[in-house]
Amino acid sequence: MITDVATTHDSQVLPGIHTRLARCGLLPAEHLVDAGYTSLPHLEQGTREHPVTVFGPLRTNPTRQHRRGEGFARDDFHIDYDKQQVTCPQGQVSAGWHGPSSPTAAPLIAARFAKSQCRPCPARTPYTTTADSARTVGFPPRELRDP
Repeated sequence: MITDVATTHDSQVLPGIHTRLARCGLLPAEHLVDAGYTSLPHLEQGTREHPVTVFGPLRTNPTRQHRRGEGFARDDFHIDYDKQQVTCPQGQVSAGWHGPSSPTAAPLIAARFAKSQCRPCPARTPYTTTADSARTVGFPPRELRDP
């Protein structure tokens, strides 16, 4: 049994748990966990390092809109992975789609809307605070969002 200090977040210990289970020949094909053990970087790392599929809810949406319950949060946008497009609740389709920036970064995709789409929008103020009046929405790759 391993004990960590109380300040170590659960999601940081999941890769070590899988490593120890694999050494003992006890690594399951599927591992059900609670939200304390899920983070995008660790879920992605786990699938790369061990043949185990981790199932668990992602932690709550960290955006300002979600925390305050105003404007549009990430979950309000429709993501079309096949077309590499995101549609906002006002019907605008993203102008750009960019994958993770590096292998060590959180595996997030960023969809960006153009200034010309966001500036005239009557709902702009609650959903973005950027100086250029455009919205960027970050979300996990399909394999981490819909395992």
